[in-house]
Amino acid sequence: MASQSIVFENPPINEVVISTYFNPLLSDLRSEHIGLFWEKIRNEFPVVRQQPPVGIIGSEVSTNEPFPMPRYWFIADDEINLIQIQKNAFIFNWRRRDDEYPRFHRNIKPTFDKYYGLFSEFVRTELETELTIDLGELNYVNALERCEFWSDPQQTTTIIPSFSILKPGINFSDSPDFNCNYAYKITNDLQLNINIRSGVTAQQENVPVLIFEIKANGRVGQIAKPGTDEWFERAHDAIIECFVGMTSPDIQNEYWKPMEEIQ
Repeated sequence: MASQSIVFENPPINEVVISTYFNPLLSDLRSEHIGLFWEKIRNEFPVVRQQPPVGIIGSEVSTNEPFPMPRYWFIADDEINLIQIQKNAFIFNWRRRDDEYPRFHRNIKPTFDKYYGLFSEFVRTELETELTIDLGELNYVNALERCEFWSDPQQTTTIIPSFSILKPGINFSDSPDFNCNYAYKITNDLQLNINIRSGVTAQQENVPVLIFEIKANGRVGQIAKPGTDEWFERAHDAIIECFVGMTSPDIQNEYWKPMEEIQ
């Protein structure tokens, strides 16, 4: 039976990240394997970069390697899609580069599924092992630059009515910067983390930006990828419910344009 959820015609989404972390990690995965896997996706992801690994401690790295294997970025030509791989993780990023958001169910999750499937089959063939996911994460990053309904961090309550800036009891000459974190346990295997922070745009100095992230994470219990699909669905629903609940209904209706999506 089809279900309905709220989506927005013009959401302020800047990035969506789907992350899976393995346990046990792929101790036998080496840079040579990464090169072989790149050949399978090179037409879609022609650019490769190296980044420091995240979430791996030294004792977990194979003793046969003198240096830790980096985290590899595979970047699409248009820079919209990004795949990240390291010994304990497969991560997919969608990043806004134009005005169109392609939708989670219609594009982002199916694209993640496609390339996770290719990597899983590669690991099965080359390393003769199966991926088991222990931790899942889904992160929605929203960003607002100066516009007709927001121009300054002091106006954050226009977007998020329950938010308030601390009044320090001293005189200050400019809008304060802030970086606030909140954590909410939804179920035993699902937690929401909300980060609200002020900043400036990378393109223009002193142009303010408001960033609010809603991240769902949880331990799924060392299972194969198909077993995580239901968790990601619940994580997505929780993020959307949180976004709708924490942001101004007036802003939603006038600028972001809510509509129902049939799944």
